[in-house]
Amino acid sequence: MVFKVAVIYFSRRGRLVTLANVIAEGARSVEGADVVAYRIRDPVNGDVPDQYDEGVLDAPVVTPQIIQEADCIIIGAPGRQGGLCAEARFLLDSLANFQTSGCLLKGKVASAFTSVGGVGRGYGGHEAILQSLHATFFQHGMIPVGVPPSAVMEDAILASPFGTCMAGKARNDRSGGSRLRSLSESEVKLAYSQGEWAAQVAKQLHDTGDE
Repeated sequence: MVFKVAVIYFSRRGRLVTLANVIAEGARSVEGADVVAYRIRDPVNGDVPDQYDEGVLDAPVVTPQIIQEADCIIIGAPGRQGGLCAEARFLLDSLANFQTSGCLLKGKVASAFTSVGGVGRGYGGHEAILQSLHATFFQHGMIPVGVPPSAVMEDAILASPFGTCMAGKARNDRSGGSRLRSLSESEVKLAYSQGEWAAQVAKQLHDTGDE
């Protein structure tokens, strides 16, 4: 049976687009998974092309209806001032009526990912962002899924069971060029396994519900 996986992100500089695509690839490896990547639209400024890196605006815009119809929601957003960015928080806050209308998200699988600006562990804060997303999942009665345990967790930068985090280029790196970078091998493995694991859990729940 087919089940729906929505991989949702907000990003301006493209880090989370890369991460979202790998997570989506992992989810697609699970038989029956219908996976689509969506973006969160800036609720204030809308789509202003010169504020985004190339390719960021290519994905379709997520809507509350898409979230309601999905069996698995995997959402990623950067932090800002120590917390989840306002654009993603606006989307999550807009789902409040789902709680008052019969807990419409109850029982759906949910997972989280994020990015931070530095490559060293001293540029933390990512787990606070991920946990804030998990808190929202719990409030809706969703089933949070993180990164499954593996040997990669031992050496990956900013590895966390709460979700995959992509670290950016360090601010004090004077090598020149963009502060963006590609995913490391360990980040790819963690992101892929997170998408695969979330989809596997959603498939099990979906198949059980159809019995």
